[in-house]
Amino acid sequence: MQNNKKKVDNICILRTSSLGDICHMLPFIYTLKAEYPKAKISWIIGKNEAKFIDKIDGIELIIFDKNKTISSYIAIAKKLKNIKYDILFIMQVSIRANVISLFANSRIRVGYDSAKSSDLHHFFSNTKIESSPHSHVVDVFLSFLNILNIDKKNFLYKWDVSEKISKQELFNKFSDLKSKYFVLSPCSRSINRNWITNRYAKVADYIYEKFDLQCVFTSSPSNYEKQFINQIISNMRSSPLNLSGLTNIHDLLSLIKYSEFLISPDSGPIHIATCVDKPVIGLYGVTNTVRAGPYKSKNLCVDKYNDALLKFSNKQPHEAKWRFKNNHKDVMSLISTEEVIKKINECYEGGRVF
Repeated sequence: MQNNKKKVDNICILRTSSLGDICHMLPFIYTLKAEYPKAKISWIIGKNEAKFIDKIDGIELIIFDKNKTISSYIAIAKKLKNIKYDILFIMQVSIRANVISLFANSRIRVGYDSAKSSDLHHFFSNTKIESSPHSHVVDVFLSFLNILNIDKKNFLYKWDVSEKISKQELFNKFSDLKSKYFVLSPCSRSINRNWITNRYAKVADYIYEKFDLQCVFTSSPSNYEKQFINQIISNMRSSPLNLSGLTNIHDLLSLIKYSEFLISPDSGPIHIATCVDKPVIGLYGVTNTVRAGPYKSKNLCVDKYNDALLKFSNKQPHEAKWRFKNNHKDVMSLISTEEVIKKINECYEGGRVF
């Protein structure tokens, strides 16, 4: 069959954040790189997100530092000033992305369809992706490739991220880490996505008592998250390893990689687990697994999104916009301890994590 891909030599991708969405971007990036191995591909990406990715052969990372907004705008404007791109993929909906996109000189500017647009995004693109109201973020990102006539059978579902901390280095750094453990990352940047502390505690104790797995807590260095984890620990009978605020992004990747599985609400670590092919027990209610679940572990998630839609917003699933979030403070209380334990048991076949 004749290859009808469009000929392009210079490609610019705009997606600066967040960490979870950067993980979701990887199949798009690897597919594009495989289909256009000789093209110059530049990716405008956030500073912290670039540290996580580190490098991908054949991809130039252009760094945007959100902490130095004005100087970062100036730096990117200078970097792109004399470059003419064949195509610009505007894969982020935000005022910041709108401004950055103005610095890229490209005849074709691909953005989201109207249903997924906000913050005036549609004014900054001249080509839209097709509407896909009930699609996962990974598949929506891949749909941007339709403009290049890349056949879907050639999509690469690849999440390779370079490991910086070896298993030996990980166990040397955290000497109390046992050989068999699971990671509990209980906090999201959105407080409403966090589950209930005493239910986390019951689940952690159940796993320890039934499967003899050490519970290892991780979180950001924020005082709120540290206190949240301390509340969980105060309700536990077993003794976990508390690494709250003690891991950098590379530590976290290796910690998840060498664990048995991860338990977390919708947050960056869930999608890091996808990158290292690790099972995830995802706790969802504010967002849904259809759109933002762990791509390889959607069947292991407890998802109360549709229940919360009806209970707190009086909406049916088809009535909710793609980006709609159930932000009621009681949404996560719909998830029971028994439902999470059932998913944990499904992770095991004869006591073995699959």
